[in-house]
Amino acid sequence: MVQTSSTGSASSAQDIEYVILLHGIGHVSLNMLYAEKVLKKQGLETLNLTYPSLRQDISSLADWLSERLKEQDIWQRARRIHFVAHSMGGLVTGAYLERYKDQIPAEKMGRVVMLGTPHGGSEVADFLQDNPVYQWVFGPAGQELTTERRKQAQVVPWYDLGMIAGTTESVLTLGKLFINPIPHDGCVSVESTKIEGMKDHITIPVMHSFMAWTPDVHAQILEFIQRGMFQHAAEDEA
Repeated sequence: MVQTSSTGSASSAQDIEYVILLHGIGHVSLNMLYAEKVLKKQGLETLNLTYPSLRQDISSLADWLSERLKEQDIWQRARRIHFVAHSMGGLVTGAYLERYKDQIPAEKMGRVVMLGTPHGGSEVADFLQDNPVYQWVFGPAGQELTTERRKQAQVVPWYDLGMIAGTTESVLTLGKLFINPIPHDGCVSVESTKIEGMKDHITIPVMHSFMAWTPDVHAQILEFIQRGMFQHAAEDEA
């Protein structure tokens, strides 16, 4: 399923800025719907994709993304392209931008915002990786979310990257058992969301699964896309 929106005439197409939205593992484009609506209100075009997160590994998903963007002729249709991705969607985005960077017009590459993306892996995935149910449900990509696998797959962003990390946990999340006392969002530690070369990083009191639905997160997404940095509280900037 692909959700798209369209505004303006063909003659103004080159003035359009697009935002590609990618959900996390096991989700669909609906998970990014509220974020998409906020972006649309700011006059941005969107391409909100549902990708086969449970059936392919991250490398194959990067190729899948490349094919979908070619089908939509995105890089030719827009003046600038941004990416907003939740959780594993950020890993897919990073893999795509690394593998296909030679095919991406540098002048059209916009900014990238990732929400709770486990660049350093997830301790919860470490615990579950050998569980047959986990393997069956989350497929090959689920095995790539461990801390060891992410160490082997690090990329250095050549684009402006902003990371948003959550700091709210639930008594029902495995993170309470396997990540505490390190700050985390129930699935991913704050430290794991950091990556060398990112331009900005901010924490927001939100659970992992609800990041893409949260107004404070939406506001920070817009801040980074528009200004290239987040809106930090005065005490954080001191």
